[in-house]
Amino acid sequence: MRRRQLSLLACLPALVLGMAAAMAAEIKIIAPSAPGSGWDQLAKALALGLTEPMGPLGVEVVNVPGGGGTVGLAHFLASGQDGEMLVTGLTMITAGVMNRAPVEVDRLTPVARLAAEPFAIAVPAASPLKSLADLRAAIHADTGKLSWAGGPFGGIDHLAAMLLARGLDIEPGRLNYVPFLTSAEAASAVADEKVSAAVTALGELQGDLSAGRVRLLGTSASERIEGIDAPTFRDSGIKLELMNWRGVVGRPGLDRAAQVRLALAVQDAIRSPAWLQMLDRKKWRSAYLGPDEFGAFMRDEQVRVKEALKAAGLLKKNSD
Repeated sequence: MRRRQLSLLACLPALVLGMAAAMAAEIKIIAPSAPGSGWDQLAKALALGLTEPMGPLGVEVVNVPGGGGTVGLAHFLASGQDGEMLVTGLTMITAGVMNRAPVEVDRLTPVARLAAEPFAIAVPAASPLKSLADLRAAIHADTGKLSWAGGPFGGIDHLAAMLLARGLDIEPGRLNYVPFLTSAEAASAVADEKVSAAVTALGELQGDLSAGRVRLLGTSASERIEGIDAPTFRDSGIKLELMNWRGVVGRPGLDRAAQVRLALAVQDAIRSPAWLQMLDRKKWRSAYLGPDEFGAFMRDEQVRVKEALKAAGLLKKNSD
């Protein structure tokens, strides 16, 4: 894994005394989702990576689920402490925009973007659809006949489906989208042949893909993925790249010294065996960005998501 240099490292001489003080406090990671979710698994793997250098002080993971992460975000904005980090990602950005309660990224203190995974479109193994060209022909012949499964309405799977529909020259609002409570349920629905296709993060499909219950037509990655027998959307002539990213942020107003301490601790943690094993198990890609780059990325991502949702007809054109 290539380690990017933090622009903040120039501050290190001034932090020597502060480092000792930081080690006197326990680190807490807020996972704004239920146990077993992607954010929860990321938080726990990061906690294991942080535990060794922290010694007996340890690292605590706290789950605050609800609202696509916005409940945990509200909790964190109100009560976050210097030694706390919140897991965030594309889901939280999308949920905030959809709920007309924009994620206040400028109030959060960026620490690091950590991992990402592409979206994929899958069909049942016995489906007559063998390629995205077949899908395009079928959906143009009868748009309503094909049912597309994904996570909750307005969530990241729905966003990916709408953007893919646009790439297939289909009005997103005409798509027969079938929302499920979770992405995992959507993946099971396509494997059980209850829907024509599913659009969700690649990791949700791994089990059924390995068992031969589903077949991939394409992924939203920038290039073909080793070990995955599927073209990218771009390979199939669809101008769409989209990654479900995840990262961690500090409380609003966190000072520069504390930001650097958290960033350096996270850099060490993502080289740990626990973290690397989690990436391999989930088939997530390392997508590290340091504090300054991650802050700029989140601000750009909020704008991009809002414009994509407007284009898909999920937000009013004049929505602020």
